Amino acid sequence: MKVALIGCGGMGALHAAMAEASGFEVTLCADAVEQAARNLAEKRGVRWSADPEAAARDPEVDVVAIATPTPTHLPLIRIAAEAGKHIFCEKPFCRTVQECREAIRLARKHRIKLYVGHVVRYFQEFETMRRQIQEGRIGEVGWVKLTRGGIMPGAPGSWFRDYAQSGGVTLDCMIHDLDWLRYVFGEPVRVYAQALMRGEPNPMDYAQVTLRFRNGLIATVIGIWAYPSGFRVTAEICGEKGMLRYDSSDAPLSLHPRAASTGPTMIVPLNPVEKSPYQLEWEDFAKWLAGGGEPRVTPADALAAVAMAEAALKSAETGQPVRFSGRIDA
Repeated sequence: MKVALIGCGGMGALHAAMAEASGFEVTLCADAVEQAARNLAEKRGVRWSADPEAAARDPEVDVVAIATPTPTHLPLIRIAAEAGKHIFCEKPFCRTVQECREAIRLARKHRIKLYVGHVVRYFQEFETMRRQIQEGRIGEVGWVKLTRGGIMPGAPGSWFRDYAQSGGVTLDCMIHDLDWLRYVFGEPVRVYAQALMRGEPNPMDYAQVTLRFRNGLIATVIGIWAYPSGFRVTAEICGEKGMLRYDSSDAPLSLHPRAASTGPTMIVPLNPVEKSPYQLEWEDFAKWLAGGGEPRVTPADALAAVAMAEAALKSAETGQPVRFSGRIDA
């Protein structure tokens, strides 16, 4: 199947490679920044466009892959769906739950398949932890602590640093862990959060969210955009029979001075495995398109993750917990 890739930054380039490794053919690279579109297209030897909306309607493609800023997701989903294209959309699904519901409605109306890339469900370490929990290796789990973070993404003035667009570290980064917790432990009933929630651009963000789940589990999730360099993920999962621990940077104590950055403005966590989890999610999408069973991530799952992040942002703003009365769905 032929793919139009929309968004030619770091994530776009990654998805182009993973799509092709999974049997798709990327034939068009599009970005509102012409040079970005041209650069990636020339590297891949394909067509380019500085008009993302035209690319989403391109008659020669079957699939539209969206790797653009979060606020553009719904408009591009609408155009692609109306043109009858299947869609791969990078997380977060959309900026708000209301937008997610509209995207799902469009997919149903136009009978296209809509997939959202919550890649942590495909990370081998996290899938191993999930399997060990399900097998009862550590007994009934009562408490989980997850942390995820790195440098503040984007250059000064970028959309990442505008909370109205990105939702900060809570919506853009921590949403991975919120989604994984629900994937493993079920529905949340209460969310309480504290966050910096700065009203002006600042090269760091931090949020801590405490969740109670229907099964009684308590989880703490910390999202960090304040590291001077690198990216780190940790997990501590405590059960009645033992504890699971994971640290992506398991290494001796080290010092990382903060300095003027001349390096990348976004870092994607890597895996020392033969097959990238980003390729695994594209393979899952391909299987679904070919008539296989429902993928590991559904649009309803992606909406629920946005609902949890949205609740955390509301709690951080009001200082009060947010409660869920039932299943979060579309």
